[in-house]
Amino acid sequence: MANSEEDDYWPLEIPLHVTWGDMDALGHVNNTRFIGWFEETRFEGFRRIGSGNLGPETVSGPILAKVECIFRAPVVFPEELRSAIRVTDIGTDRYTLEHRIRSVTHDRIVALGSSRIVEVEYATGKKVPLAPTVLEELKKMSADQP
Repeated sequence: MANSEEDDYWPLEIPLHVTWGDMDALGHVNNTRFIGWFEETRFEGFRRIGSGNLGPETVSGPILAKVECIFRAPVVFPEELRSAIRVTDIGTDRYTLEHRIRSVTHDRIVALGSSRIVEVEYATGKKVPLAPTVLEELKKMSADQP
């Protein structure tokens, strides 16, 4: 994760609304929902960098190679959340998204995480270079920005 000077730069943030169905038998949001919320935010990032038009006709695009989540505080219905991402570790065919989910209701971080994204040709499963336009957009979302 980035150092404390960079902690305020989260260029993409979306609202999340906890629903009753997100809860589990222990009375808090089930841990699997956090991964789903990461996915919602990640896909909004894909859309913004030009990788959001995915489907069977798509030749290449991003795949999730690894996801991690650190749970910091429980979440319960009806909390309002904000899910944010920023880009780190940009390579020629891959990059990492850092995730942060914050409870607006309780003004605290409830989860941190990361997603490793690799660009692949879907027919072969082989890695391919990121398009120059995608690289440019990723750099705008980088944690290295001022």
